[in-house]
Amino acid sequence: MIELRVRKPDGWTTVSFPDDVVVISVAGGKVDNQLCLTLTGERADDPRTVETGILDVDERDEHLLENTVPRTGDGTSVVLDQLLPE
Repeated sequence: MIELRVRKPDGWTTVSFPDDVVVISVAGGKVDNQLCLTLTGERADDPRTVETGILDVDERDEHLLENTVPRTGDGTSVVLDQLLPE
């Protein structure tokens, strides 16, 4: 299992991808009209594994991703930054 620590609206949790996932990529988008991140695990012969509704990925786990989480200058994920009050 490939495990990543992610932040969802209710707090930090762990999401898991099967061992046959060859690459995990991150993309921005909207779920229920709310900006969020989606993690997609690509597999050779099976359907993709998708995790939606993510606000951030622990920077210590970001090396497991094919691409990087979009972040502001202070390291906050852009998605989380949009939700924080000014």
